[in-house]
Amino acid sequence: MKKTILLSLALAPLALASCSNCNNGSCNTGNGGDKEELYAGFLPAADAEGFLYTLRLDYDDDHNFTDGDFAMTQTAIMGGEEGGMPYKAGISSYTEGDFRIKSKNVNGVDTKYMELVPDAKESLGTADNSTVYFLVNGDNSLTLVGADLTKSATDSVLNYTLTLK
Repeated sequence: MKKTILLSLALAPLALASCSNCNNGSCNTGNGGDKEELYAGFLPAADAEGFLYTLRLDYDDDHNFTDGDFAMTQTAIMGGEEGGMPYKAGISSYTEGDFRIKSKNVNGVDTKYMELVPDAKESLGTADNSTVYFLVNGDNSLTLVGADLTKSATDSVLNYTLTLK
């Protein structure tokens, strides 16, 4: 419940600023075939309660919706009872760049994934400018994975999924 409240508070400004004509997390910007999507989730962390991720995708007007620009915010959520709050926001980072949706055969299975390539000039905070990979799931969600596009044994127990908002 507390994580849901934190997620709602963090997403409100981003959702309002991202577009005005939205349906199930997808937005039509009115510029031809452009669309935007907003994904969010609370992912595990070793040295914090977790990380609140928000990922905004702005698809290019190529009518295939396979690439575009992204903006991603990661905020560490720390435990503690300061000011009566059970959780508090910690260090944040902001990353912008380009993304592309691709397919690859992984262990005999055709896998659809998203590759996020950050632009170091547009990053703020403690952003890691390494390429980030997400599996594209059929249920309007993305799962954070490594460059090999597979989940480790630890990942199968923990939730590394962002959902479409």
